[in-house]
Amino acid sequence: MKFTVVTACRNAAAYIDETVKSVLSQPVFATGRCELEYLVCDGASTDGTLELVRRYEGRGVRVSSEPDGGFYDALAKGLQRATGDYVAYLNAGDLFHPAGLSVAADCFEIPGVDWLTGYAVAYNERSQVTRSALPFRYRRALFECGAYDARRLPALQQESTLWRRSLHATVDFKFLAKLRYAGDAYLWKCFATAADPSVVRGQIGGFRIHRGQISENLDDYVRELRSFSRSPNLMEQLRFVSDRFLWAMPERVRTVSGGSLVVYDHAGQAWRRVPYRSAYRYR
Repeated sequence: MKFTVVTACRNAAAYIDETVKSVLSQPVFATGRCELEYLVCDGASTDGTLELVRRYEGRGVRVSSEPDGGFYDALAKGLQRATGDYVAYLNAGDLFHPAGLSVAADCFEIPGVDWLTGYAVAYNERSQVTRSALPFRYRRALFECGAYDARRLPALQQESTLWRRSLHATVDFKFLAKLRYAGDAYLWKCFATAADPSVVRGQIGGFRIHRGQISENLDDYVRELRSFSRSPNLMEQLRFVSDRFLWAMPERVRTVSGGSLVVYDHAGQAWRRVPYRSAYRYR
């Protein structure tokens, strides 16, 4: 199994080293279980970012540096260069959990898991975890309607998400390269035309909150997301209302919705996808 991780960055010297280390230190690479392709797409940094990441070349890390048209332009280039079986992108400053890709590798061995997300985790500037929340189910149709905009329903956290590379066939990379704020939501909208996202009750990665992030511009994010989303039909509106209620409920209450969750079976020592109604039995 081969993972491709893409990091698009510019002038990220304050954070890039810790991000790269969180990728390279994954046990799945140290043991040889999985192969790593780590593509760092640098936007002609001037603060020493390039010098920092080039120290890691030869360890599965490939670095390119050139002017680009913005973050998603650089990301689109990186994703199109990916050759791994499974792909993720991690922004400078964001981190994989120390065993995050081990969880992902186990889950991708479960038939039908092609797109995976774990706990939504946030870090502060000291790399301390400040929030960890288990997502509820994601509906493909609601991705197409732009419902997961972090206001109406929680967004799918990109730092905790990986997918099978074959899903790239659903993406218009020229369109992605032109976006400024909601490129992640555009990817999810595309993937949702071909696959269901699976939620695992485990930690994969996390988002570092600091000043100057694109994600601070939530109004711009929502505006851009809605520009490529369609209007929901009546059934989708009803599902949105019910899901908004259920997202706020405890796990036991959510069982009424159906769906499934990937959980760890300690007795069987394996990750399993089980109906939501029985997921609470696995602790």
